[in-house]
Amino acid sequence: MTKETTIIEGIAITLHRKNIKNMYMRILPPDGEVKISAPLFLSDRDIADFVKSRKEWILKKQSYIKDNNIKAPLKYDNGEKHYLWGKEYTMQLISNENIKHVLVDKEKSILYLPIPKRSTIEKRGKILAEFYRSEMKKAIPPVLDKCTKIVGKTPSEVKIRNMKNWGNCRYQDKRITLNLNLAKKDPICLEYVMIHELCHLIEFNHGKKFKKLMDEFCPEWKKIKKILNE
Repeated sequence: MTKETTIIEGIAITLHRKNIKNMYMRILPPDGEVKISAPLFLSDRDIADFVKSRKEWILKKQSYIKDNNIKAPLKYDNGEKHYLWGKEYTMQLISNENIKHVLVDKEKSILYLPIPKRSTIEKRGKILAEFYRSEMKKAIPPVLDKCTKIVGKTPSEVKIRNMKNWGNCRYQDKRITLNLNLAKKDPICLEYVMIHELCHLIEFNHGKKFKKLMDEFCPEWKKIKKILNE
């Protein structure tokens, strides 16, 4: 296999020549890098013609990735950036059978991720997810105590899940569920989401009454919401 970088139709291309039958192209986040895998027998002209025929699609795909801030898939590898309570950390893998949990060096801003034998991306992701879950379990009790005193409502239970929304509230049984990825955000975001869900124990929808409650119990909620969704 050979690898080269070239410019075709004004587009930077990373070209891999391999012992394959067909040509493949990928547009990768976060910067829209174009990677092409081409058969060894294929000529430069054939590759250039292929790029030219797909130029409009390539440019649209690159714009979509950049405009929507699409992130590259996480690999949980050395040097990768991750967040804990609003602060950026650099990941460093450690192979040590005696260490089972993520270690945090706040001074050096390093997250040490212990990896098992035959480590896979999926296994590494689960280890980090469990770390975020443990961080949430420690953070929730004092935040819940503070927020219930502010709102005047207490949930029957607070659960943690990996989900699309930052939180939700089951009005029927007064159960609140929080996204474990809140552990990546500034701690004020956890308070905001907790107050938001507690307010649903008073007003289920997001109408004027609900917003009035948020203005009363969390005056900076609009500002915090922007921080949360950055």
